[in-house]
Amino acid sequence: MTPRYRVCACQTIIRPVTEDVASPADARAIIRDNLDAALNLMWKGVGNYLGAVRLVTFPEMFLTLAPVGWRNRPSSDWLELACLEIPGPELEPLLNAAREAGVYIGANAYEFDPRWPGRYFNTSFLVDPNGDVILKYRRLHSSVTPSPHDFLDEYVAEYGWDALFPVADTELGRIAMFPCMEVLTPEVARMYALKGAEVLLNPTNDSADFPGWTACKQARALENNCYLISTNAGGWLSKRGLLESTNAGGTIMVDYMGRIFEEARPAGESMKARGLIDIEQLRAHRHSSNVLNVIAQLRTELYTGYQQTITPPNRFKDPMKDHSELRKLYAEVMEKMTKQGIFPRPIYSDE
Repeated sequence: MTPRYRVCACQTIIRPVTEDVASPADARAIIRDNLDAALNLMWKGVGNYLGAVRLVTFPEMFLTLAPVGWRNRPSSDWLELACLEIPGPELEPLLNAAREAGVYIGANAYEFDPRWPGRYFNTSFLVDPNGDVILKYRRLHSSVTPSPHDFLDEYVAEYGWDALFPVADTELGRIAMFPCMEVLTPEVARMYALKGAEVLLNPTNDSADFPGWTACKQARALENNCYLISTNAGGWLSKRGLLESTNAGGTIMVDYMGRIFEEARPAGESMKARGLIDIEQLRAHRHSSNVLNVIAQLRTELYTGYQQTITPPNRFKDPMKDHSELRKLYAEVMEKMTKQGIFPRPIYSDE
């Protein structure tokens, strides 16, 4: 057990795989360029602390960005161009870096799994110092990305329910991962906490200037008595070579009391967020009578609202062809809730 150690959150600039990328070879070149830049940043951050850093993190989608805004190409093209096997040959430099530096690495990429042809996943994964992938979390909630929930029965039959919310028991404590907007879904972090997670890694690509994001990150840490490391992108490179700053900067580290104790606020490439994690202190808090020892006060049997189905599972037993299918599904969900008298329909719509 390593009771105290440093985390280096690498805020990278992403060169996106755009709609006009012509071939898988061109896309792989972009992926390798993003990975090389990320690893160069990692070595700067690790080197500055001379062995104290034991965990390195990267942003969500740090190798490709996302296919949001694609208008003329189907999602099957994204599967061919931008999705990787995890582990796989494109990630070998990252696995080697974990071995050479003797660190754990938490990252996120779009994954293709041959077991599920025609599907892809937004996957957060953890690599140990041996270069082995010891955790994979496939994003469950998204407005643009397929989910194991789309074919839940098949997925659970293959891997079991525990695979939906995996926790890695490591020498650095019990680590779990979820990306980006799932910080707005408190049930994900709570599921992890109830499985013993102590450090939540949140690779993200969000708008750090929107205060709700930061508030949710602090809430997830406090209400679950966990550390939370939220590593954001430093920005995106546009076709003109300019830095897009819509989702850029704001990497933060939050302790189990909800306090931000380390951050890299400005946009751009940065490895300045290098915070100290004290697992023994967290464990002492969880076993204290402090009023903010939240987990001990849960009354889970009271939450009867969770017994109803909101978004139906197994909706896409055949892989969805386009992200617009998700928007149709969510419209159906809200229509159902309206008919049940739960959510009144607005007089005016913002759409």
